[in-house]
Amino acid sequence: MVNILLVSHSFQLAQGVAELVRQMAPSESVKIAVAAGIGENNQDLGTNAAEIMEKLIELQSPAGILVLMDLGSALLSTDMALEMLEEDQKANIRMCPAPFVEGAIAAGVQANMGADLDAVYREAMSALLAKQEQIAPGSAGPLAIEKAAPESAEQSEFTVVVSNASGLHARPAAVFAKTISAYDAKVTVTNLTESKGPLHVNGLITVMLLGAKKGDTLRIQAEGAQKSEVLAALAELFQDNFGE
Repeated sequence: MVNILLVSHSFQLAQGVAELVRQMAPSESVKIAVAAGIGENNQDLGTNAAEIMEKLIELQSPAGILVLMDLGSALLSTDMALEMLEEDQKANIRMCPAPFVEGAIAAGVQANMGADLDAVYREAMSALLAKQEQIAPGSAGPLAIEKAAPESAEQSEFTVVVSNASGLHARPAAVFAKTISAYDAKVTVTNLTESKGPLHVNGLITVMLLGAKKGDTLRIQAEGAQKSEVLAALAELFQDNFGE
């Protein structure tokens, strides 16, 4: 699976983000490492190219490494670290300009779903769309309102009322997306209450773009070899309030 490196001026910040990602997307297969801070016990603000290089070597994976950086010299230090690597070592490493916190969470969830490096990069880059749509509807551009394909006769569906007190916020949205990825099926969701969708669910951000709040009615449709199984699994999630 794709591994993730967090490069930050602050060790505490990077460790906090890494822990947040691990809670949102628990996985023993996706490695999340931190290269942050300088000085004794990395307690001073700054970045160290040599440490970044060491972490990149530790994270080497056939699936690749996504690197997220906070700002300024974090980018410069990461560039220097890449220059110190052999060509074959840096062939499958992507620096990503996504927002540090939101991008890391989106990338971690997508990597945990078994997505390739390109898909993990795209999901990280779209990480602000849900926030943009919530605060300023329509400001996130075409990606925020990308529609699913027209309905077909092969689809099965059910409707459900969201009962979670906070709706499909980040954690249940991550569980929702992860559950879908385990089945050979394509799932689309429409928020009937808010007239959002149908959207093809392929990651955390798509679920959050639905803006599903407590009391909203969702129509969930699936097609493919395991459409019945994925719908049953999703229905169980809602019945269990996503464990909340």
